[in-house]
Amino acid sequence: MSRTAKAVLCRELDRPVVVEEIEVAAPRRGEVTVKIGACGVCHSDLSATNGTIQMQLPLVLGHEAAGVVAEVGEGVTELAPGDHVVSSFVHMCGKCRWCATGRPHLCDSAAKTLYTLPDGTTPARDRAGNPVYVFSACGVMAEFATLSVDNLVKVDKGVPLDRAALVSCGVMTGVGAVFNTARVEPGAAVMVIGTGGVGLNVIQGAAIAGATMFAACAACSLRHAPAIRKNPAMISTLEAMWKGPT
Repeated sequence: MSRTAKAVLCRELDRPVVVEEIEVAAPRRGEVTVKIGACGVCHSDLSATNGTIQMQLPLVLGHEAAGVVAEVGEGVTELAPGDHVVSSFVHMCGKCRWCATGRPHLCDSAAKTLYTLPDGTTPARDRAGNPVYVFSACGVMAEFATLSVDNLVKVDKGVPLDRAALVSCGVMTGVGAVFNTARVEPGAAVMVIGTGGVGLNVIQGAAIAGATMFAACAACSLRHAPAIRKNPAMISTLEAMWKGPT
């Protein structure tokens, strides 16, 4: 069945986003409807609202989310209602030559899902019945979202959704940069420029890879210093980063 949901939309470039009610279509064959439990805010969302990433408007933002499967469409056997999932902003069909040779990030379908589902349709409509596009075939900055099953990954139910959501972009991007792009080796020295969501996960990934020396730098004005001093968790995190892996 279709569902009414509140969602964050970009209707005009360089204008504030708006929260509106949309209609989210029921899942068709190969699709899944997810009740969103948590969604991160990525710099790519900002890039969509200012035109740096060119997407069709109006657009439901969000590609970094976790939630619970509410309904599955015909032919979906990998997931069932109640399963916990994270969204994947890169559509991977699992069948093309790139997917078959272990390079799913080059999937032939990826370029077709910038702001629609793989078949070129969108599952969202505004209150007037007009189509609303979905960021990277996800559009998960909403209470519900219908996605291709190939844009979802099942996760353990013991992982809190607000943590799992970060894995679907920030963690995957940062740790992926370590293992797939930089190919950091044990004993390496690593310098990370920028310690936002991705940068912090580059540091974590480098530690997992066995790097023994870290240098991290970020633009941080003096106004941030009091907040850091009052946040014991942040202080302990910075101290652990400074010491490196044990």
